[in-house]
Amino acid sequence: METDDLFLGAFGLVRGGELVGIQVRGTNGRRVAVFTIKGAEDAERDFHRGPALVDLRLLKSELKRLKDAAFAAIREEERRDASDQRGNRAHQGFERSRRDHR
Repeated sequence: METDDLFLGAFGLVRGGELVGIQVRGTNGRRVAVFTIKGAEDAERDFHRGPALVDLRLLKSELKRLKDAAFAAIREEERRDASDQRGNRAHQGFERSRRDHR
């Protein structure tokens, strides 16, 4: 399953799912982490149907794990973007200095 819902993701992990990836997507300048969890298809259905029992300590632990992973992925994406922008500006500066010396 793919979800950006921390609670659904944590519920899926508590129910035996495995976090296999995190993708950062941007919408209107806002970055969102989307979790890919394998083996949690029944958990998604149970989550949306209503009452479900889980060990609250495990849910809290998995929620923290997902939150930390989401922020780490978003920070890494922002670092990559900043690095790309610096690289583009450096190239622009090089072009500008070449024009000025002609």
